[in-house]
Amino acid sequence: MQDNYSAYMSFDLEQYAGQWVGIVDAKLVAHGQNAKDVYENCKKQFPSKVPFLACVPKAIAMIL
Repeated sequence: MQDNYSAYMSFDLEQYAGQWVGIVDAKLVAHGQNAKDVYENCKKQFPSKVPFLACVPKAIAMIL
């Protein structure tokens, strides 16, 4: 799980602002507006793995 978090922190995710991202084995494998859909997409691709999910903050959230 630590590798996935580290990958999340190192990725440039600006294009996914306001969306959920799913990371497995330090690779971004899914994104979208609905966390459940992103999770299910990750599990479909990697059924034996536990995906790391995070909502990418919008730029305005980072300023405040």
